[in-house]
Amino acid sequence: MTAKPVARLRGIAGLVLTVRFLTELAMLAGLAVAGAHLGDGVLLGIAAAVLLPTAAAVVWGLFIGPRAGRRLPEPARFLVEFALFAATGVLLALSDWLVAGVVVAVAGIAFAALTRVHAKDG
Repeated sequence: MTAKPVARLRGIAGLVLTVRFLTELAMLAGLAVAGAHLGDGVLLGIAAAVLLPTAAAVVWGLFIGPRAGRRLPEPARFLVEFALFAATGVLLALSDWLVAGVVVAVAGIAFAALTRVHAKDG
């Protein structure tokens, strides 16, 4: 078997895509934390901590990801990303994680926009 060459991330595009990936992970973690805190009781907290990031990952995989079968065109794709990051920020703020919520929302939205400018995510 021969291995396919791996594309290397270079320059500003590589940096933007790397940080964007980290913001996506932060969004999923933030949704899990918010779900755990907002769930009423242990079982509902666990269920929300699992279901919130799972729902976001499903939406991302279906409509936003580069290999999504039903990838949305711009600007709809950006608006869905905006909504996911904003909702994560609001849920974290409601869970008394205000600073984390603001950081995840602002960084996620900013790097979603920067991806379209520097990484030509179209």
